[in-house]
Amino acid sequence: MFAEETFVRNANSIEQIREKLWIPQRHPHVGGIELTPFCNLRCVHCYLQDQEKHKLLSTQEIKLIIDKLFDAGVLFLYFTGGEIFTRLDFLEIYIYAKKKGFIVELLTNGTLIETKAIEIFNMYPPASISISIYGKDEESYFRVTGQNGMYDKVINTLNLLSQNSIHFEIKYIGMKENQEDYPAIYSLAERYGAEFSYSMELFPTLNGNGCTKNHMISLEKIVEIESKIPGKKEEFKRLSEIPNSFINQKEVPLYLCDMAISNFLVDYQGYLNPCHKCRFKKWNMLLDDFNTAWDDYESLLKEKTSKNNRCMKCKYLMMCSPCVVVNFLSTGDYNMPSDTICKLTHLRVDMCNSIE
Repeated sequence: MFAEETFVRNANSIEQIREKLWIPQRHPHVGGIELTPFCNLRCVHCYLQDQEKHKLLSTQEIKLIIDKLFDAGVLFLYFTGGEIFTRLDFLEIYIYAKKKGFIVELLTNGTLIETKAIEIFNMYPPASISISIYGKDEESYFRVTGQNGMYDKVINTLNLLSQNSIHFEIKYIGMKENQEDYPAIYSLAERYGAEFSYSMELFPTLNGNGCTKNHMISLEKIVEIESKIPGKKEEFKRLSEIPNSFINQKEVPLYLCDMAISNFLVDYQGYLNPCHKCRFKKWNMLLDDFNTAWDDYESLLKEKTSKNNRCMKCKYLMMCSPCVVVNFLSTGDYNMPSDTICKLTHLRVDMCNSIE
């Protein structure tokens, strides 16, 4: 213990502590709480759209879960949904988490943030507010969300956050309904000096319903958009040249990400899950001990890929980094990626190899 305390005192960053101490020890330091499956929007791509919705946890029950996460040594906490601001008690929950000392991030569509929330954020600043942007104007927003007036609400939120120097990031969620909007949304982020990211790969609902794929931009269009992003070709080229170190290994872990190592999600019913896609109705934080559940999930890390797992034989594995849970939701097999993922990866390889 003394050596660990000395290392922590001398570490240059939390990232260094994470890589050298927390990851090797499976210390759960990044957790999410899904406060609700309900949302004020009806987005065509939502992976929760066909979920059976049960009674929400009470304010006190969520506080109890927050206490358990605090006792387990969790540092980073994010709140997600559904839409977190549909809960009338959200700000009370948020303040409670901040007072406990968590570094808090909020995931939101940004349409319900009003003056009262801004006042709270000024007193208890979030580390970041990640706002998903669904279009460049009201028409795009309506095609995605089925609701009128949402674009103006989001712009009002961005203005409020910017005027109060509250950190936020903008994430473009690309789909057929807004596939021409990338440049405008990137410019929006630049205008506010906000961090920007994007996602154009839609995965099935948590029930494995592929209806979301009906709204995914064509693979050729995705690559066309990415080819115009400065530095993207070079980035893909670097990734494509990283060797697949698993090709000649006899046994390869099935899960190659941080799930059940550092990350987890508590769903809106209180169940602890290894990540936001991998859901189990096994350990409930209202009744069960966090450490007991966390220790149990270590067994997932012992699962191995099958000999027929084609990803482990692919030279572009490190470029693609397939999610085995998405594999299962898409094909019914953890070891079998969807053809969409493979085709998109190879189109990206072709694109980055076209660098002059």
